[in-house]
Amino acid sequence: MERDRVHQIVALLGSGSPRHPSDLRQTWAVFLANLKIFLSYRTWVATETITTLASVVMYYFVGVMVNPQKLAASGYGESYIGFALVGIASTNYLWMCINRLSHSMSHEIREGTFETVISSPIKLRSYVIGISIRGFLVSCYFMLGAFLIGYFALDAPLIVNPSTLAAAVLLVLLLVTSHLGIGIMAAGIVMVYKKGDPLTFLLSGVTELFGGVLFPLYLLKRYTAVWVFAWLLPYTHALDALRKVLLLGMGILDPEIVRQVVILTAYSVVLIPLGLWIFRWGYDRVRREGTTTTY
Repeated sequence: MERDRVHQIVALLGSGSPRHPSDLRQTWAVFLANLKIFLSYRTWVATETITTLASVVMYYFVGVMVNPQKLAASGYGESYIGFALVGIASTNYLWMCINRLSHSMSHEIREGTFETVISSPIKLRSYVIGISIRGFLVSCYFMLGAFLIGYFALDAPLIVNPSTLAAAVLLVLLLVTSHLGIGIMAAGIVMVYKKGDPLTFLLSGVTELFGGVLFPLYLLKRYTAVWVFAWLLPYTHALDALRKVLLLGMGILDPEIVRQVVILTAYSVVLIPLGLWIFRWGYDRVRREGTTTTY
């Protein structure tokens, strides 16, 4: 009788043992949880939507003061609203994606929940991928909103057809992957140093200034060092290709676009493994030192 009772207790305890679902299920769970949190901040979503609308409309009126002939020298056509729209939409999308991981990491550490995350059976890669996917999809909302406002309300001369849309989707994916390593690096640094995110904040400012978001890059040619630096940024290549696709109608097989695709792929291959290595370094360090959270 006593032996049967012991077996029942062991069976009961065994039935409650933690399970280890697949990477896909874990990633989905992280994504869904973060998406629900995002949707609960309705005021933030509304204000960001209004901010996106205001920024597009503002540069529409700035374009009234731009000389179309001088803008045409950039090689992207004479419409400043089309030129600025691609720059604004892509840079906002990029840094909302890239900042998402480090921002979430900083929030988890500050609230004391990151310690619980790493103590759970969830795999670290599933956690990182789940948060990143949520950032990509949320950012798509604002990017598509900016393009729709510019195209339908402000008559931005975007060339929209199956060929340009396919090329644009591929370029946006490469835009993200070529910078994803930077976001992963920033998350690793936040884990260790806890406060702020100077890496992505600095790079977003540098990218907007030297990437040609609001002015043609040919204006920098007289400053050789700055011109070279601008073309060392992966964003410069992505934005150049996106403008040539959406404003000039180039296809994915055009030699200029193929060259930019190769360059962005090379950045992805180099920066993503480097970012993962730094993230792993930060993760191992905080676990070793017992500083996974702050109070």
